[in-house]
Amino acid sequence: MKHTKTPYFGLLLTAFLFIFSTNAFAQSSKTIKGEVLDMSCYVTQDAIGQGHKKCAQACLDKGLPAGILGEDGNVYLLVEDHSAADAYKEVIAHAAEKVEVTGKVIDKNGVKSLVVEKVTVKG
Repeated sequence: MKHTKTPYFGLLLTAFLFIFSTNAFAQSSKTIKGEVLDMSCYVTQDAIGQGHKKCAQACLDKGLPAGILGEDGNVYLLVEDHSAADAYKEVIAHAAEKVEVTGKVIDKNGVKSLVVEKVTVKG
């Protein structure tokens, strides 16, 4: 007895694999609440808080890397989304302040990053 497959089997299999692969690799936006960090001073000196605000802002203004210390204790490197550059510029203007940053979280080789899409400054 010869085994035959319907022509639709391949189409169904292809559709299933496409749907699975797009869902598996899709990145959804997440909002992180926390303090904007100057990563250089944070990593080397544990510098955080309002007492470090002036130095942190000067470092961010020089182009040193920015991060956010989330309320959950995780630190994310903030990365500019080229299609939303104004949002990144907004967040780095708030060194040592509490903000909410929305964007895509990427964990690459142990580095947690947040691609900045939107910023809300907390009062």
